[in-house]
Amino acid sequence: MLKPILKEPSVNESERILSAIVSNTFFSLWCYPSLFRSVGKGKEFADLTIFFNNTLIIFSDKGHVNFQEQNDVQLAWSRWYRAAVRESAKQLYGAESFVRNHPDKLFLNSRLEDPFPFDLTKPGLKIHLVAVTGGIGQHAQRFFNSVGPGSNGTLVYHYEVSENYLLEKPFIVGDVDPRKTFVHVLDESGLKLLFEELCTPADFIHYLETKERAIRSGSFLSSAGEEETLATYLQEDGGYGFGDLRVPTGYEGHSFRIPEGEWKHYRQTVAYALRHGHKKNAKLWNEIIARFADAITDACVGEAKDLPFIGHSNALQILASENLHSSSFLASALFEKFGLVPKGIRSARTAPSTAKPDRLYVFVFFPWDDSFASYQEYREARTGCMQLYAYVAMYKYQKAKEILIFGADTKGGQGGSETIFAVDGTVPLTSGEREMTQKAMKTLNILDNVSERVIRTSHSDADVGRNGPCPCGSQRKYKKCCMVTGMH
Repeated sequence: MLKPILKEPSVNESERILSAIVSNTFFSLWCYPSLFRSVGKGKEFADLTIFFNNTLIIFSDKGHVNFQEQNDVQLAWSRWYRAAVRESAKQLYGAESFVRNHPDKLFLNSRLEDPFPFDLTKPGLKIHLVAVTGGIGQHAQRFFNSVGPGSNGTLVYHYEVSENYLLEKPFIVGDVDPRKTFVHVLDESGLKLLFEELCTPADFIHYLETKERAIRSGSFLSSAGEEETLATYLQEDGGYGFGDLRVPTGYEGHSFRIPEGEWKHYRQTVAYALRHGHKKNAKLWNEIIARFADAITDACVGEAKDLPFIGHSNALQILASENLHSSSFLASALFEKFGLVPKGIRSARTAPSTAKPDRLYVFVFFPWDDSFASYQEYREARTGCMQLYAYVAMYKYQKAKEILIFGADTKGGQGGSETIFAVDGTVPLTSGEREMTQKAMKTLNILDNVSERVIRTSHSDADVGRNGPCPCGSQRKYKKCCMVTGMH
């Protein structure tokens, strides 16, 4: 039985702001403001923890650390760096070590009553570390404007120098400890910008991975700011709608630096305008994910409440793992079809993921009508119809390794909720399932040229009882099979 996930609130205002920013991308299901460890008297694990697709992102927030502007700038900087950057890194390394050594000792609250709902013992767990240093931007801007008016005024990054060098150079950060996991040091403007532009879990994680790989390979040496790094990343083609950070063509074998002005330039390009359009479409996709995530977190999932938490999470993770480009495409396909389907008419559309070529979506629009005795009966009927579509999709699209079935009412209907479930396309249909699928395709025209029209079966309600076996051969009750398709 699915149970609500009860989280501890953020400790202070800075952490609440951080959680609000991050949860817009990673949603309530994968975003945890405060976790606690059972080793060490229930000590807090981290300020914010993200878990998505066997990837852990640990945040340390030092927004409360003040820059002592009344002191000499170099002295103020060295003190701030030790308290904000170095201390964050220390905490992050400790949290990472704890997870590696005690992956089953994390809890949702200080009482250590509810364990962290995800499995951190799975092989291949990736960990990213992020130090958030709020309240430093205005001081950086004032300093850099004194050197050269017109500077963006964000933290500057030099990755090839030692920490001793960084302590002597105000508002410059780098690779905190090259011997350990890379720590992303972000000021408030850099953090906000990354989550505004990389507004899907897949995009944000890919950016972190790409940036770490470029820095640790020795090819990426410095950047005039996080916004400049992001602009460079977004203008390089990393395949499947992702960006990249790499040595320019013709300079292979060399290193590169990113100067100031890249973000300003990128804002004026056609590519930026196109991406802005994709962001608007992807927001619609994210709204669907957010509703599902909140429902799972609150344990309000309708007829599937008896299924385990991880089953719900894994299905939704598929939707959330699409990057911005693919989310935009899928949202357009979904909502365009929704607008075209007349009220009361069953219809469907298939759409491939552009980020995962072996993933297929089937959008099923299943109408409510007055024959349903209750909303619960309608939900069960819709799910039964969706299962038929799943079988047909597996039969017709055998190259698809993942198939996600999305069910909703038609436009203007009363069934305002949505249902999703995923099927493993790599598991072949049995001979009985193939025979049933062929009969269903022939009888109901499911996924016949994709678009569907209302037809009548050769059997009427008078011929077959609601609770009798369906004449299509599916071995399901008639009321949960062909009767529920709107064709009776």
